Amino acid sequence: MIPSPVTLGHLLMLAGLLAALYGAWQLVLFLRSGHGPGTPLYARARDGRRRAVYAIAAAVLLLAAGCLSPLGQVTIA
Repeated sequence: MIPSPVTLGHLLMLAGLLAALYGAWQLVLFLRSGHGPGTPLYARARDGRRRAVYAIAAAVLLLAAGCLSPLGQVTIA
């Protein structure tokens, strides 16, 4: 029985999953902070929100590249 080969698509989807988990973590930290505008920790919450949006956007792009592009079919091992 021949095992299925590992492709670049698998690695891209794994990177997308990790980026999505990081984005979810940042989103949880942002939602849990509860600091309003003008408070000292508001900048930290705002940066967490920005990181969450960027990480989720990167996750979507990586997952799309792994599933829909021809790179997903390139065999690594």
